[in-house]
Amino acid sequence: SIPQCWRFETTQRGRKREHYQWNMDIVGVPSIYAEAELLSAICAFFESIGITSNDVGLKVNSRKVLGAVIKAAGVPDDRFAETCVIIDKQDKIGAEEVKKEMREKIGLSEEVAQRIVAATGARTLEEFATLAGVGESPEVIEM
Repeated sequence: SIPQCWRFETTQRGRKREHYQWNMDIVGVPSIYAEAELLSAICAFFESIGITSNDVGLKVNSRKVLGAVIKAAGVPDDRFAETCVIIDKQDKIGAEEVKKEMREKIGLSEEVAQRIVAATGARTLEEFATLAGVGESPEVIEM
């Protein structure tokens, strides 16, 4: 469906109050294959209207995979949510500030903070796994 939607927030550049949103749902499939099918449908749609990977990119986010990265970095389980909040700020405050917060608030070394930040900017799953050092983790293999 492509319904007309309304945001109940202050308007910003590129985020108008009134907008149309393409919704696709798969119900009853608990595996990651359902997510892959949705991404495939999006790619097929773009291709059908002449939009290529030179025009648009897809960003995939998985808390399970991010959890594996954070755990491999030595972050205690009770600091996972706080670490995710810091990582989620990267578009707003920049990579350097994110690394600084990870060092100061979580206690990570510069090297570990750099590895996490670099991994979040990876353009492929293979690049991500290499940068994050989690190539053999079950979470990455599932992706």
